[in-house]
Formats: sequence, structure tokens, C-alpha cells
Amino acid sequence: MTKMLYAGIDVSKDKLDVAIASSKEKILLTAIFDNNLTGYRKLKSWSKKHSKSYDEIHFCMESTGIYHEEIAEFLQEEHFVVSVINPAQSKAFAESRLCRTKTDKVDAGILAHYCLLHQPEEMIKLPDDVKKLKRLMRFLNTQIEARAKEKTRLHSIKDEDVAHVLKGTISFLSDSIAKTQNLIKNHLKNSPELERKAKLLKTIPSIGEKTTWEILAEIHIEDGKNVNVKAQVAHAGLAPKDHLSGSSIRGKSKICKKGNANLRKALYMPAVNGITHNPILFGFYHRLLSRGKLKKVALVAAMRKLLAIAIGVLRNNQPFQVDWAEQKKATFALST
Repeated sequence: MTKMLYAGIDVSKDKLDVAIASSKEKILLTAIFDNNLTGYRKLKSWSKKHSKSYDEIHFCMESTGIYHEEIAEFLQEEHFVVSVINPAQSKAFAESRLCRTKTDKVDAGILAHYCLLHQPEEMIKLPDDVKKLKRLMRFLNTQIEARAKEKTRLHSIKDEDVAHVLKGTISFLSDSIAKTQNLIKNHLKNSPELERKAKLLKTIPSIGEKTTWEILAEIHIEDGKNVNVKAQVAHAGLAPKDHLSGSSIRGKSKICKKGNANLRKALYMPAVNGITHNPILFGFYHRLLSRGKLKKVALVAAMRKLLAIAIGVLRNNQPFQVDWAEQKKATFALST
């Protein structure tokens, strides 16, 4: 039987709070490390020093935007078992234990105990080319958001000198965005598999170049293959969330939003365009409206449909075809 130690890491911008628990569900050790490469190396040495009598150490951390990714990948490359969970899971676990104190140290302990008791799945190791694409896309989105903020600020500037400097900043960001886009294009050219998938996705009406990059960077990968549509919809935070209880509570249905916000945002505008330019989305959207669905509800459903189409194209390794389903039905009918 494998003898395991369980470690929780509370990740913040500048530091890592770490707590280690044993099978006895007691916190054995705690420590703090810097959230940078030097800190990662110290964490590695510290972990190995205190786990000599154990076979493995299982690290668990929350998904915290960009802050957890580097440490998770570092530990994974050092052959540790690493799990990344949704913050809602650890929050619910802490509430179930009636934990009334919230500090970074306590949160690390909660994660260690969660890891020990629930044995979360190990984080999927992404191919290096996907990791690179994700980093480039996250950086590109940061630049685009920064430029949008400066453009908004420019409208309210009355001083000409300040406006002149601000225009220079916007110009600099535009040049930086163009350079990053070129880096992404070159990266895809150097990765035959990503380039092939990008060409397939571009055959879908309303999905452009940037959306293609975003899907390839953010879509959930499992064992080198795309998982099913239902799992991808949940990953994007587009799964419906009903609010019903007994006979008196009938709340409005919403999307859960507990998922990849980058992928969800990337699908919004393509879905808006798709309900006009994509024949499948057009028919799907208007059928929902004819049934009395609100426009916003129908649009979110169109986002899910668009994601399902993208997954289908990648999974079947075939370009988009409007009559693909009808062709399959005809083929099946002939075979029977």
C-alpha cells in the first residue's frame, strides 16, 4: 500500500502557504514560500526532506487565475502528484467542518485535509505546445484589456498633453498586441497538431482566428483527448443552474459560471454573430425564441451549442458541415 502525505497550498500573488497532513488527519508541518521560481525550489527541497519515510506526496491547491498555474506545473514536472480544485469545493468543505477562522495558514490546512479525505483527481498534464499557447493567449488578453481601459480613459481626458501621452501608451499597447499575435501565429506554425486543429475550427461560421486560439488554449483536455460535450460545457461554466425547492421556491435558472471564464468570454461574441451567420445557430436560436425563451437565455444556449459544434469538429477530425447530422442519419439508415 502506498504511504502518502497530503499537502495543501494556499496560493496568493506573492507567497505560498503550505500545510502537510498525514493519514491521521493532523497537520504535521506548515511553511511559507515565495511565489516565484526560487520559492518553488525551496518548496521542493522542503517537501522531500519531510517526506523521506513516505512513498509520495499529493499536493492540492485551488484554481486561482494565473497565480496557481506556475507552481502546479513546476510540481508536476518534478513528479509530484498535483490536484487543482474549484475554490467552491474547498469552501464547502470548510463550511462542512464548521471552520470559523479564515487565514492563509488555515486555508492551506483545509486543502490538505480535503486532499486526504477526498483524493481529488490528478491534474492533467498538458502538452508543452498547449501550455505555451495558453500563456501567450493569457498575455494577449491582458494587453487587449489594458488597451481598452486606456481608450476608455482617453474619452474623459480634457488636457491635450495628457491625451498625447495616453495616445502614445495606446499605440505602444497596439504594437505589443500585434507582436504577441505574431508569436501565436508562429507558434501554431511550429506545432502541426495545433495548426491542424485551428484549421478545422476556422471552418465553423462565426469562429474567427482569436476565438480559435482561445478554444485551443482553454478547452479541457483529458489524456490527450477532448472529453465529452457535457464535461466541456461544465468546464466553461455554461451548465444551467436551477433554483428549485419544494413547492414554493421557483427561482430563475442561471448558468453556474463555476468554470473557465476565459473560454466562456471567448464564446460570447461568436455566438452573437453565429445566430445571424451560422445556419445551425440561427435555427436553434429562433426555435428557442418561438418557445418563449428570453433572448439572453437563448443566447447562452447558443454559446453551449457553438461549443458543442467546436468539440464535434475536433473530435471527428472533420471540417464543419451544415448537413453533417443528416448525412450521418442517412448513412445509418442505409447500413440498417
